[in-house]
Amino acid sequence: MKNIKKLVKTLAAVSTIGLGFATVSVSQAQAASLVPQIEGEIETNLGCLDPSNCIDTADLDFGYSVTSLKYDFDGKGPQFVESRLFSDDRSTRNDGTNGTFDLTQFGITFLDTDEGTNPNAGTNWFRAVAYEEGSTTPFEDGRLEVGRFKFDFNGKTANEVRLDFFDVEDGGFSGILEVNGQELSGQMLADMLLPAGPDSNIQTLVLKNVNDFVVQMGNPGPDSVFSNTGDGVSLEVKIPESENIIGLSALAVAGVITLKRRKRASQKA
Repeated sequence: MKNIKKLVKTLAAVSTIGLGFATVSVSQAQAASLVPQIEGEIETNLGCLDPSNCIDTADLDFGYSVTSLKYDFDGKGPQFVESRLFSDDRSTRNDGTNGTFDLTQFGITFLDTDEGTNPNAGTNWFRAVAYEEGSTTPFEDGRLEVGRFKFDFNGKTANEVRLDFFDVEDGGFSGILEVNGQELSGQMLADMLLPAGPDSNIQTLVLKNVNDFVVQMGNPGPDSVFSNTGDGVSLEVKIPESENIIGLSALAVAGVITLKRRKRASQKA
């Protein structure tokens, strides 16, 4: 198993926008992942490549919506547009074998061991897929994990949100850009952008009293430390179990039900 080094960034409390930042206080035992524990594409404003493998996160117990945003404004090639988002277990290839959904028909090839970003096998992480402007084929066969996304809890407030960033090797780009509709700037923004870490590091940010947030995963370059490829980053998002009346332990079940409903609908069509 890969030796994953874990880093936790200490952040001061912020009161100017009614939001608190803190060190990690959500333990693994107390927190439930908002990453669906099934593989599939997260439904965003881009829709889904395959409706039968589309996960509508608004239907989960602690429902939320995801919007894919533009993030590449440097004017340097290649230029990227909005990314797609997946719930992915990197130990599966997602080529239709062994019961996995087939992404190869869309030009996406997830390897069981990626060239760069490899969370532990058997765990689901949010995985972005970058697209170059003017192309319908994903960049690097879908293996550049870079994107910017808005997570919206649809009128609910989470007392605490924990974000684990996997394999941030390019400093000052991945992190939180906006919270509760307000863009971060100055020192506040600097505090929320993560420093470069060693290979396979995990860095954690915890937000307080959150209705929505915008997160940047990875850096596309060419100013990345990996100028030919960019720095890919995976993400996990957790909230305390107590945030949900039903109990977030049912997230996986709800995700399966949602996916099965979509498959049945697709078969009838």
